[in-house]
Amino acid sequence: MDKQEAKVVLQALRPNDLNTHQPAVIEALVFVENDPELKAWWEAQQSFDRKVAEKLEKVPLPADLRTTILASRKISQITPQPHLALWVAAAAMLAFLCVAGTFMQISATGPLAQTDYNATVLPLLNHDAPALAMTSPDHDKIAAWLKEQNAPMGTLPAGMTALPTVGCQKFAVHGHTVSLICFVMAGGGLAHLFIVDQEALSDPPGNNAPEFNQVQGWSTAAWSDGHMSYLLATQAGSDALRGCL
Repeated sequence: MDKQEAKVVLQALRPNDLNTHQPAVIEALVFVENDPELKAWWEAQQSFDRKVAEKLEKVPLPADLRTTILASRKISQITPQPHLALWVAAAAMLAFLCVAGTFMQISATGPLAQTDYNATVLPLLNHDAPALAMTSPDHDKIAAWLKEQNAPMGTLPAGMTALPTVGCQKFAVHGHTVSLICFVMAGGGLAHLFIVDQEALSDPPGNNAPEFNQVQGWSTAAWSDGHMSYLLATQAGSDALRGCL
């Protein structure tokens, strides 16, 4: 099974369909765990499905619907009306696509809240062992690869320019391109820097000073520079993180 085949299998699933023993589904889910880009796509798909389901659940039903149906005239014979049935089906599909299209635009291409962005990109670090497209301790080689991939680049904090790099990667997150650069910290731990266009976030961090936080077991610092937004994460602790900056 390749990535495209895994997508075809997973697209047929819904959040409540994951308890399955079908070999193809199991193989696709294993594929997801070993492919960060596919995993990000899968999480976006699941989020989209849940939003559509929540939207449909809010559609009100008339309180007297059951009574009205039972009181209606009994039908002794049904005469097929293929053209009418086709129009009804088409109208229903159009209505669904209008709702789905609205959510897809929000979920896939709209600006993300910081909390949603963090919740999507931090799992890509795979417990401090992200899958990297290229590895090099040379900053120039890292920058050249990201530029070649049309991935976002920004300005590194002064404290990080002297840190050797491990490697880099490029992700597509909800329709936005995100760069990842990994560094070796002075104490030996790893620090991971995500870079995304500032306009990709609906509430980007401020430009004045980093905002420090603890998210999903990671010590994080987030800031912007007017063009790009940055998220630096480490499991080495907040003091080590501050030392990078």
